[in-house]
Amino acid sequence: MTTPTPERAPPVAYQVGVFALVHQRNQYLLVRPRRPLLPGGNYGLPGLLLEAQAGSSVAELGLRRALLAQVGISVSDLRLVGSHAARGTESGQADARLYLIFGTEYCSGILNPQPAELYSAEWMAPSSFDNRTPDWLHAAVREYQTTAAPTPPPSVFGRKR
Repeated sequence: MTTPTPERAPPVAYQVGVFALVHQRNQYLLVRPRRPLLPGGNYGLPGLLLEAQAGSSVAELGLRRALLAQVGISVSDLRLVGSHAARGTESGQADARLYLIFGTEYCSGILNPQPAELYSAEWMAPSSFDNRTPDWLHAAVREYQTTAAPTPPPSVFGRKR
């Protein structure tokens, strides 16, 4: 009798960090992660690192799942507003990483940061960003503000007047 050999997962070709810059009423959702995935500052964006083989395209689906799991919200269409390339050492070796930041609008859900992953999550106006927020975040907000369509005012009970 032969024992089947366990299949080994193919080695990771690259890591892609995908993060959401979520906008709601002139404020952006920032988190304080227990394990920072983005460089610089105490504050970051909700998201995740995808370990993928070349050609695998799961960034947007994974980001939507991470937003729901980490902070309990759903978002609208995702649009790339920033990127950052760096080396990460989470696995003990210098992995090549590409961080992608997608701009989007809040859709639904109650902000509920999961304590196992985040210290906190809060909506902050860009005017209150300070030295705790890194340059890449400021650049992503500027890009989102210059390319996003204006947000329509909320309607009463879902009806337009």
